[in-house]
Amino acid sequence: MTDKITKGGLLAAAAVILAFALPALGQQGPESLLPEGFGDPAPSAPNNPARPSSSTPSTTKTGTSPANPASGDVSADAAADDAEEDEEDAQEMVVRYDVPPAARRSLNAIGIISETSGGFPAASFGATNGAFLKQVVERTSGPIASRWGTIMARRLLASRTNTPQGVNGADWTAERAWLLLRMGDSVVARGLVQQVDAGNYTKRLHEVAMQTYLANGDLAGICPLTEGGVRLVNSGRWKMSRAICASLAGEQGSATGFINQGRYQGWVRGVDYLLTEKAVGAGINGRRSVKIEWDGVEGMNPWRFGLSAAVGLEPPERLFSNSGRQIDGWRVQLPMFAPAIRAKYAPGAAALGVFSNRDMVDLYAQVLDDPDAPDAMKTQAENLGNAYTASDDSGKVSAMASIWGAERTGADYLAALVMTARAAALIAPSSDHAGQADGLIASMLTAGLDRSAARWSNIVSGGSLGWALVTLGAPGRVTLADYGDLDEFYSNDDSDDGHKSALLLAGLAGLGRVESGAQSDFAVDLKVNIARQTAWSKAITAAASRGEQGTVALMAVAGMQAPSWASVPAHHVYYIVRSLRQVGLEAEARMIAAEAVTLG
Repeated sequence: MTDKITKGGLLAAAAVILAFALPALGQQGPESLLPEGFGDPAPSAPNNPARPSSSTPSTTKTGTSPANPASGDVSADAAADDAEEDEEDAQEMVVRYDVPPAARRSLNAIGIISETSGGFPAASFGATNGAFLKQVVERTSGPIASRWGTIMARRLLASRTNTPQGVNGADWTAERAWLLLRMGDSVVARGLVQQVDAGNYTKRLHEVAMQTYLANGDLAGICPLTEGGVRLVNSGRWKMSRAICASLAGEQGSATGFINQGRYQGWVRGVDYLLTEKAVGAGINGRRSVKIEWDGVEGMNPWRFGLSAAVGLEPPERLFSNSGRQIDGWRVQLPMFAPAIRAKYAPGAAALGVFSNRDMVDLYAQVLDDPDAPDAMKTQAENLGNAYTASDDSGKVSAMASIWGAERTGADYLAALVMTARAAALIAPSSDHAGQADGLIASMLTAGLDRSAARWSNIVSGGSLGWALVTLGAPGRVTLADYGDLDEFYSNDDSDDGHKSALLLAGLAGLGRVESGAQSDFAVDLKVNIARQTAWSKAITAAASRGEQGTVALMAVAGMQAPSWASVPAHHVYYIVRSLRQVGLEAEARMIAAEAVTLG
């Protein structure tokens, strides 16, 4: 009976989530691409016109990923490959793609979502040189301290924006997709590379496309690009992919020939070869049975990741010990894995900014039906159901407090806040829950529920964390912070050298929500210069003055590269928040500022 009640609670929670969707921003888009819950959007700032782009035919949405159901892979128009392969001399093969002129897509503007669908404007990069923008993207290696910064960047990278001058459209798409992969979003990265016709692929886009399809465990997606990859990249993995693709097409004779050639010539070795053989055996009439032994295998690489996912294997966790945080984003979005497996990586993905509140609730509802889910995971799912559907507010708040847990810190705590975001918005502001107000407000703001958070302004006390978050995150006009409130906040600040107080001051100053005298006096007390000038600050300020939303967003994310908010300088937050606000991205500016103070 308890399981039935809890499962019903989570299903009800999913229905509650839908009630918070705003028509202007929701429209079936995932929260992590089109953030819901913001107050009225700030007016768009003017953008300097870029060079005219040729018209781009509208794309058609195809299948969606169960892990991110609304993201929608936007596939490339079908391209027929009429090339005859010369097995003796693949390097000199010429591949022709016969796509009718009307169906060919321009490289002048590439993306999945348009401005009318919630994306960034086409001219978001203005006249900024492509070489500079490409350098910014390449140097943004992460990790990114800000979840909201990642959400903003993912939306920008997925938007149908004009290709900057001085860079090839296919190469620019490759760099965008590569950054998406580094941020943990394999699904949107795949949708992006699919926006380029196969005949326009460059060597760089082939390299990134291979990584992208492997991150999705999507071996079939590689097949239309295989011959071009062999010709342009000439790597063992591209050559070995011919064996897999032949098997998927039911051409087992060719598959056997390729895999035997690969073994003799050492295209891939060891477990990488065995995984290839197992993938070939999974094709039509493959008839191969290969046992994978992980003993002695050291580390993870894209080939191992993609092939093991495609054949339904979960490698030992020790192989991922040196992998980046983005791997959690890839693994949680793999539809071939059971909910209990994906739920192990959901907290990391949520903290990254790849998994939303809705995604978390949907996944944990599935966990209750997974017989292999461990008891602790099912208990978490039950607590989440109670957070949304307990009989009264006290029960809901108690369930949320158990999810947050006093022992949780950093990314783990952030993920817990994401799980309960819309449950927190259900709680009526009351002094009865003043003790949990900080957590409730912080949780709401992880989903951009700024108006719901603002209702607590009369409950929180001046100088508390809840006060700081409302002052930073609320839409519209707010009472300016004065010195007394700032000093009270500082007296409760247990961060190193008052770093959280410095981030608060920087965010308030960037938003124009602090009294000028209080700003200067408090900066003296903290011994911090939030207006410190650097080459980076000058670049983002110049981009903001030109009204370039895309350039500002890229520079902002580059300025938030750090393991955590504790390592992000206060002057970075000031220029990021101020610049985003200046180009019409005030909602993002407010959420980033609030997040910095929550986790700094």
